Amino acid sequence: MSHLLPVPRWHWLLWVCLHPWADAAFEQKVEQRLAKLEKQQSAKSGSALGEKVEFSGLIEIEASLTEDFDDNSYSDLVVATVELGIAAEINDKVDAELVLLYEEDETELDVDVATLSFEDLIGPVDLLVGKQYLPFGRFETALVNDTLVLELAETNKTAALFGLEQDGFSAGFYLFDGSVDRENHVENYGFTVSFGQENFNVGFDYISALTESDAISEVVNPLVLDSDDGAFSLSGSLNVDVITIIAEYMTAIDDIEFIGGGDFQPEAIQVEIDFAADLGGKEYTFGFALQETDEALGLGLPETRLSFGGSTTVYENVSLGLEFWHDEDYGRNDGGSGEKSNNIVLQLAAEF
Repeated sequence: MSHLLPVPRWHWLLWVCLHPWADAAFEQKVEQRLAKLEKQQSAKSGSALGEKVEFSGLIEIEASLTEDFDDNSYSDLVVATVELGIAAEINDKVDAELVLLYEEDETELDVDVATLSFEDLIGPVDLLVGKQYLPFGRFETALVNDTLVLELAETNKTAALFGLEQDGFSAGFYLFDGSVDRENHVENYGFTVSFGQENFNVGFDYISALTESDAISEVVNPLVLDSDDGAFSLSGSLNVDVITIIAEYMTAIDDIEFIGGGDFQPEAIQVEIDFAADLGGKEYTFGFALQETDEALGLGLPETRLSFGGSTTVYENVSLGLEFWHDEDYGRNDGGSGEKSNNIVLQLAAEF
C-alpha cells in the first residue's frame, strides 16, 4: 500500500509568493512580443509603400541681365522653377502622378499635372487621363531658356490620351475641353506620331485648336473662334557621336484673330546644334541655336533669336547652366520696333 507524501508547507508558501510574479512576467513577455510583431509589420508596410510611391523635386534659381527693345536694362534673381512630384503605383495596371509647380513672379504653387495612367486598357493601347501637357510639340533643347516653339504652342489641359508604343513607333490620340470655346463640349482633339531609334527620332503632331495653347488662349478673341484654329508640328533629332542636331517647326493652319483686331497665322522654327565635351575630367554640354517666328508679335515674341550656352554638373544632381541670347524685334512695317537686345542668364538647378 502506497502513501502520498505531504507537500512541505514551505514549498506551498513559495509557490503562492511567486505565482503573481510569474503571471506578470508572462504578460510582459506577451506584450513585448506583440509590440515587436507590430513594429515588424509596420516596417514591412512602410517598405511596401516606399516601393510603390516615389517623390521627386526640382529647384531652379536664375540670375539674369536683360534688356528690352527700348534699351532699358534689368537685372533679376528669382526662383524660376519649383516642382514637387509624386508618382504612385496603384496596382500592376494603374499609376498616378501629381506635380505641383511654382514660378516666382509667374505662378503660385498650383497643381500642374494630375493624371491616372492605365496600362493595356484595350489591347496594347494605354490611357492617360487628367491634367497634363498635351503631346503637341517636342520642345527639346540643351539651353537654359525654353524654345520659342514652346512659348507659342505649349498646352496644359485636362485630357484623355490614348496611345501605344511598339518597336520605336508610338502614336496617340487625345480629346480635351477648351477654356476659350463658346460651347460647353469636349470637342477639341489632336494626335501625335513618332518614330525613334537609339540615335535619331522624328515626329508629327496635330492639334485642332492652337487657340487653347497657354500663350495664345490669353490673347485670342473668343467671339470669332471657328473650326480653322488647328496647327501642326514637325520635329526631329539626330545624334552622331558627341554632336546632337535638333530641329522643330510649328505653324497655325489658318489665321487667328487676336483681341484688339488683326488676323495672324503664327509660326516658329528652331534649329539647334549641341556638343558634348570632356574638359579636365568634367563633362560639359554646349549648345548653339537659331530660332525664328512669324506673325507672333502679338505674343511678345521676337522675330529672331540667336543663342549659345553651356552647362555642366557641379555636384551630384546639381547643374550649372549659362546662356547668352540676342533677340531682334519685328520691323516697323510689321508693327515692331526693329530694335535688338542682348541678354544673359545663369541657372543653378538641383534635382532630388
